[in-house]
Amino acid sequence: MKLKKFSFAALLASSMVLAACSSTSNTLTFNPQAPTAATVFNTNNQKAIVSVVTKDDRGQPEISNYVRDGQIQKLYASPDVSQLFQQVMQQNLNAKGFRLATNGANTNVLISVKNFFAKVDQGNLRYEINSKIQLTVHVQGAKGNFTKNLGATRTQKGAFNANNDEIKNVLDANLKEVITAIYQDQEITNAINQYSN
Repeated sequence: MKLKKFSFAALLASSMVLAACSSTSNTLTFNPQAPTAATVFNTNNQKAIVSVVTKDDRGQPEISNYVRDGQIQKLYASPDVSQLFQQVMQQNLNAKGFRLATNGANTNVLISVKNFFAKVDQGNLRYEINSKIQLTVHVQGAKGNFTKNLGATRTQKGAFNANNDEIKNVLDANLKEVITAIYQDQEITNAINQYSN
């Protein structure tokens, strides 16, 4: 009798562990690419001391939601979108030769995340994922201000139902496009140099 109770308890515990392992996470992890060798370090940029602040101005914290098994699944980013773009902009400015500081900066770069979302439309046999990322970058210096909007969209269609991996792939491709645009941009660099001194 003790062996049956022990076997039943062991079976129940292993079933719970397997059920927990098979559940899908509601967090999508993003690893932004670093600046490439094509990003030129310019010693002239060392004159500007830059503070970078990123704010999430989206209306909701999730980056996507969809219906799975009759339940609404909300997906979230790790790191959160403000940390993600904070990291990207700091890497960008550092690679281009700017000095970064939290205090005593002569120029502020403010990033406002306006949109980072993948809209999922599903039918019985097809799905469509529409991803949109939009940022506004403000450069504020002693001599003036500059604003630039950056963004991209991406769409993917497929058979049956969308899942976390497909949503992440669309957002990843969209994110990579926006990050590449940030790294290749020279207008923000020029504005920092123009308005900092």
